[in-house]
Amino acid sequence: MNKILIPLLLISSTSVFANTIHISPEIKIGPYESSGISGAGMQLGLTDTLGLDAVYVSYSHTSAEFLGIHKDRLKTYRIGAQKQLVNRPKMSLQLEAGVVEYTGQKRSYWGSDVQTMEAKGVSISASWVIAVTDNIAFRAGTDFNYIDRDKTFLPYDLTATISTGVVVSF
Repeated sequence: MNKILIPLLLISSTSVFANTIHISPEIKIGPYESSGISGAGMQLGLTDTLGLDAVYVSYSHTSAEFLGIHKDRLKTYRIGAQKQLVNRPKMSLQLEAGVVEYTGQKRSYWGSDVQTMEAKGVSISASWVIAVTDNIAFRAGTDFNYIDRDKTFLPYDLTATISTGVVVSF
């Protein structure tokens, strides 16, 4: 327990009075052509920590279905950071890295047989953030997930989604 508490206390004590909460809900589009809005996610963390604008954990859930016979679900768990690159207008870059969990189901066309596959892979994300005020910003970016396609029903090893969200700091 001390191995976890000591680093957390050190991180949070670097600028105790400057830390505020970073919250950013998002919606996702993809991973298939014309699949539309197919997921959502959330970032939760602290601002002004470790010399960065924000350090946070990120979770997202993306689902896609094709003709009711093929369903895929991707859950991502990532750690990310935000760093301001331009002062006026205030623009920042977010980078995230973590893991993705895949669950897929495929039904046969004529029968009631259902095949299920599960796999894990690597997930990265990059977003561009533009601040509107000191407390509100908008972001847009893309996520890439690498999962061995032999362990999934996906046609490729690499899946991509486009995401957009709002960043709120208070």
